[in-house]
Amino acid sequence: MDALEYVKLNLKDDSIISDDVVLARFCTVQSNYKHSSYVSSNLLNIVYKGKKILHTKDGNIEIKEGEAFFITKGEYIMSEVIGEDDYECMLIFFDHDKARKLISDLPFKLNNNNSNNTQNVFKFEVGDSLQNTIDTLKNYLEDKPKFSDELITLKLKELIFLVLGTNLKDNFVRFCQNLTLDKTDLKSFMENNYEKNLTIEEYAKLSGRSLSGFKSEFKNIFDDTPMKWIIKKRVQKADFLINELGYDVGTAAIDVGFKTHSHFTRVYKQHFNKTPTFTDK
Repeated sequence: MDALEYVKLNLKDDSIISDDVVLARFCTVQSNYKHSSYVSSNLLNIVYKGKKILHTKDGNIEIKEGEAFFITKGEYIMSEVIGEDDYECMLIFFDHDKARKLISDLPFKLNNNNSNNTQNVFKFEVGDSLQNTIDTLKNYLEDKPKFSDELITLKLKELIFLVLGTNLKDNFVRFCQNLTLDKTDLKSFMENNYEKNLTIEEYAKLSGRSLSGFKSEFKNIFDDTPMKWIIKKRVQKADFLINELGYDVGTAAIDVGFKTHSHFTRVYKQHFNKTPTFTDK
């Protein structure tokens, strides 16, 4: 599910929603709560109770009370609350234009030629100064003041400046490089995300393209339709998991994005002209 759409649908009473920035409070009392989501807008997540693990394509990241993280648009993550404590956090979603405006006001210049060295998740500790700013944002959620969009943007900018004032400045500058990228490289994006349970429309949106633009560029790069290419990549990966790594068929099917064992078996047989079974080499 789209994380931003979830907030708009389910957290209306605990959020302030405008066109280019959304502030929300999220909490759960369910231990070991898990959910998968894709991030269609840049996000700042501030944890003020409990602990969670982010499962990303680059590895697992543990976030606990008193810590926060930025994550760029286009990421697909599985989030898992761990421990017995309740989990509570603040979420700030901000779109690409807002990110570019915020970053353009910062006292450094980005090197747009080094985008391959950037990162998609940036974790940091919440010190006293940051906490004061966060407390003000909490009050906004309670009071719902006029000019909320402008006020939230000012506090978001303040948070960014405060992070720049820590010893994480260099890492944060590299992260900001990715925060302002308008479009992802489509070939790399698809190679990293073909296993995800997304529609073609969602792939297009996350890559920063219209549906027609996505399909056209995809055809030029891969010489195939998106769905045919995705299915082929998934079944090839599943075959590797089964025959090289010893996965059972059902686990391999789910891991590469097939919803049912029967669908995977049918597609696998069409591709390899045999049913999927482990071959002892």
